[in-house]
This record gives sequence, C-alpha cells and structure tokens, in this order.
Amino acid sequence: MGGLLQYFQDHPLALPLFLVMFTAIIAVHEFGHYLTARLLGMRVLEFAFGFPPRLLAIRHGGIDYSVNALPFGGFVRILGQDDFSIEQVGAGEPGSFTSKPWWAQAIVLASGVVMNFILAIAVLTVAFAAGTPTSTGQVRVDRVVPGSPAEAAGIQPGDIVRSIDGQPMTKTGDLVNYVRTHADKEVKLELERNGRPVTITSMPRAQPPEGEGPLGIVLGEVTTNEPVPLPQAFIQAVGLTGDVMQQIAELPGQLLNRAPGTQGPPPVGGPIEIFRVTAAASEFGLPTFLKLVGVISVNLGVLNIIPFPGLDGGRLFFVLLGAALRRRISPQVEAAIHAVGFVLLLGLLVVVSVADIRRATGG
Repeated sequence: MGGLLQYFQDHPLALPLFLVMFTAIIAVHEFGHYLTARLLGMRVLEFAFGFPPRLLAIRHGGIDYSVNALPFGGFVRILGQDDFSIEQVGAGEPGSFTSKPWWAQAIVLASGVVMNFILAIAVLTVAFAAGTPTSTGQVRVDRVVPGSPAEAAGIQPGDIVRSIDGQPMTKTGDLVNYVRTHADKEVKLELERNGRPVTITSMPRAQPPEGEGPLGIVLGEVTTNEPVPLPQAFIQAVGLTGDVMQQIAELPGQLLNRAPGTQGPPPVGGPIEIFRVTAAASEFGLPTFLKLVGVISVNLGVLNIIPFPGLDGGRLFFVLLGAALRRRISPQVEAAIHAVGFVLLLGLLVVVSVADIRRATGG
C-alpha cells in the first residue's frame, strides 16, 4: 500500500485529472438519457454531477441541476424511474418514464451508451488528427527469452512478423491468441529482417514458464506519431473503437481459459488502474490523453449495455421482455433483481480494486 500512496504523492495532479475525466465521460452518458427523455416528453427531475450529499443546485424549468460532494460520475432522475425502489413515485403519471411506450423507454435507456460511442469517436478523431502514437499494422519482436522456442528457431529482436501459417498478423493480440491455440503444434512464421523476408518454423509451448509466453517473445506494435487528415483520423477512430469492443468481447473467454495456478492479478483493471494509466497518459500530451478518454468511454459504453441487473443493459432487458410479453414485469421483482445486481457489481468492483492494488504494489 505504501507504494500506491507514493504514486499519489509523485503525481499530485493525476487524481483531479482522473476525477474530471471520469465525471465528464459519465456526464456525457447521462446527457444522452436527459436529452432523449426530454425529447420524448418525459419529466426529468434532476441532472446531477457527482453523488450526494448535494452542495448546490439551480432549478430551471422544473429541473434541478445539481453539483454533489462526491466528484465521481453523475446521474439523471426521471419521474417514475427508480430501479431500486419498491414503490416508484410518479409511476404511471403523465410525463413519467413508465407512462411512455416501450420503444420510448428503450431509446432513453440506450441513449447513454450511444453518447459514449459518439464521445469516443469524436475525441479519438481529434487525437489522431493532432498526432498520437498509431499502429502501422506491423508487429515487431522486441525481446527473445533465452532458452525459449523462439531463440532455438532463430527469431531475433527487431524481426517484423508478417504472417503465421499464411495468416497475416497486424496486431500483437492476434499473434498471441494464435500461438496459444496452436501450442505443441509446429507453426511457420514469415518474418522481415532488415528489409529481407525470413521463414522460420517453431513449436509454441503449452505450459511455458511463469512470465513467458508459448514462444518466449515480447512483442510490440510499430507506431507512428504523425498527424493525419481529418477523414483518415475519423476512420482510425472508428477502427480503434471496434478494436476495443472486440477486446472486451474476448476478455471473458481469456479469463475462463486462464491456466490454473497462474500467478498475479487478472488482466482487468478497475478505478485504481485507470487512475495509474491516466497519470501516465497525461505525461505524453493532450492527444494521448484524449486517446485514453476515448478508450475508456468505449469501455463504459460496452459494459453498460451488458444485460446485467443494475446496468442500463439490464433495465433495457426488462423493457424489451415486457414488450414481448405485452405486460410489464412486476416492479417489486424488477427492483429486487436490480438491487441484487447492484450488490454483485459492488463486489466485483472490490475484487478488481484489490487486483489493482496488488498490481500497483507489485503483489
């Protein structure tokens, strides 16, 4: 824990920057709910920055625009929408969430996630247009572990991996996944060394030593830092958004397939790890920081749309289920399920935060 406290002391501006960034991302998410609710005739009660206790509020048009003491995120309150209350005040009244048709409710629930993706693509476009480290589509061998299959096969640091078994390799993750699924099988690598093609065969290990991969190589992606025209920056922003979504979709399988006895925290990060990455990214300038904002916004959007109780995706699931059944699910049952889901999410947050602390302190 001492190492973590030292990290806070060494980066005094990182925490305020992290809180502003996270609150801004969530505020944009909540603005999606706020805007669509108002456009669809729902009565918005409050648009809040942070969480209570309340510090100040301005009332305009019947809506409280508040600033709260806990500067982490925010929320929007809509009449008749209280997922954790058995008796939902205002439910069924004109202008309430539940008085509107199911499709209107679905739009409001999904709009926050849509805003996350809009924000991500916007800031990533700016980052790429301004010039930020961008992959060139070349995977480079940065280090070869002594005594590994890669060393025995003749792979050298600086080699560019063009393909494996005829499949082009443009991302380190694709290469890692391929050799993991082909352990104890001979693979053929097409490399580029000093501008010349080199063909090498090797056999990835099924059970490599701790800290080493199946081949025993450390990979990196060749990047460029040149600004690009706005249309190309937009295309790269959309591409990176898709890449992040794909990585999140693959994460559950990677966690489930994690080898028994694997040491160290799982390859997921929570608030503390995001704080550490924020501090690091801020030192590389505004474009890199904006790139981080975009990636985190995509992550929050994808996680929020998962049909899990307590999340927007869980609420959307109940709305769509009610539409399919032509009747609303019992508010009491739904409230209880969302409450349980919220508790489970808090538990997951604790587990991930413990992993963050272990990672930050070298545990």
